Amino acid sequence: MGREAARQLAPQSNPTRETAPSAPPLLDVQGLSVRFDGAPKGVNVVDDVSFSVSKGKTLCIVGESGCGKSVTSLALMGLLPTPPARIVAGAAVFDGQDLLTLSERERSDLRGDRIAMIFQEPMTSLNPAFTIGDQIAEGIVRHRKVSKAEAMERALDMLRKVRIPAPEKRLRAYPHEMSGGMRQRVMIAMALANDPQLLIADEPTTALDVTIQAQILTLIRRLQEETGTAMILITHDLGVVAEVADEVAVMYAGRVVESGPVEAIFDDPQHPYTIGLMGSVPSLGRRQGRLATIRGTVPPAELMPKGCRFTPRCPFSDGHCANDPPPLAEIRPGHRARCWYAPLELHRGAAS
Repeated sequence: MGREAARQLAPQSNPTRETAPSAPPLLDVQGLSVRFDGAPKGVNVVDDVSFSVSKGKTLCIVGESGCGKSVTSLALMGLLPTPPARIVAGAAVFDGQDLLTLSERERSDLRGDRIAMIFQEPMTSLNPAFTIGDQIAEGIVRHRKVSKAEAMERALDMLRKVRIPAPEKRLRAYPHEMSGGMRQRVMIAMALANDPQLLIADEPTTALDVTIQAQILTLIRRLQEETGTAMILITHDLGVVAEVADEVAVMYAGRVVESGPVEAIFDDPQHPYTIGLMGSVPSLGRRQGRLATIRGTVPPAELMPKGCRFTPRCPFSDGHCANDPPPLAEIRPGHRARCWYAPLELHRGAAS
């Protein structure tokens, strides 16, 4: 049932996407590792994470809460508090610059300009003491060196683009005077005001009802198509992944366990954790039984296996898995899985 439901969610084949020549990645992350002070020796909250995203494309990072998705995005933005967090390894090359080696001043020049972020909860991201117009205009003045009047005109134009009704009135409104959906539109306007090359969206629709979620996702996709902005979308919702992704990176316990084109991930998942996620997707057809679940819980840091971190919950694990960490190995062109027994259908008959 899980595989059937996943196929119902899977995007239709897109000839343009499949045949377009590959462009060099705008952002290339290799071996990113983040550790928190006090963690057991050798246990990183983000461990050896690698992925890339190209101009105009969308990478979805998917996984359950606590898997390291948000920590990864904050590390790229230079927003992790240090201490307790420390980036202990890796590189993140954005348009020829390694983000992890920049000074704080250089990072500040990038944030809100060439790289922007939409956070999960707009009410905690917007300043309650300033109007919407002032908050959007602040970033424009900071990076574009224009007058306050010109920045306010740009802010008004962005409110129109994100389809906020009565934008002239909303420009003078405070965050508490707007609904959750309208505040999230403001966050999108703020993030896109300086035409960033890369947009990082961290669960941008989680706090919204289903109807508003669909509107926000449609809005982000439309603006992305108009501007050619690359996007990293962080989510736990496979329905969202199927709707917007070009590439997918599945994370578990701080590691990328599977990555590849969205069609490959949905049509032929190759890591037991990805298969478990697919099995938990409700079917659109007649219900014929209980949804599949992944037994157990994510192990705490002090009990993290030294091999594959999914070992305690994996139906196919053995001593090899528990003791030796598998590499993120290519199974087919562009499709990688961190499992000793991938392709699973050859080694374990798991695809049946």
